[in-house]
Order: sequence, then structure tokens, then C-alpha cells
Amino acid sequence: MHRGNKDDPGGTGDAEVSHSVSQAPEEILAYWSPERMAEAVPRDIRLPAQEETEES
Repeated sequence: MHRGNKDDPGGTGDAEVSHSVSQAPEEILAYWSPERMAEAVPRDIRLPAQEETEES
């Protein structure tokens, strides 16, 4: 589970974030056509700072 950085304005602090998926895997695969994949924009992923990783 990803934990946000509490100093990050867009972060979630120490709250855990999750969601449920109500679609069948087949529906998801059908949605992601080659055209949609070509137009998709990668999500911005922020990794924890090096100090945080060494403590875990």
C-alpha cells in the first residue's frame, strides 16, 4: 500500500489509500483499445525519499 508524504500538499499523510474495482478483467481489457493506449498519459508517480526507504 502506498503511503503519501505528509509534507506533500497533494499527499495523504499517513492515510492508506485504496479502491475497489467493480469491472470484470475482460471489460477492462476491452476498454483499453490500441487507440486508447496510444493516447494514454502516464500517471505521475512519486517515490519515497531515500532516507524513508532505508528506515523500512
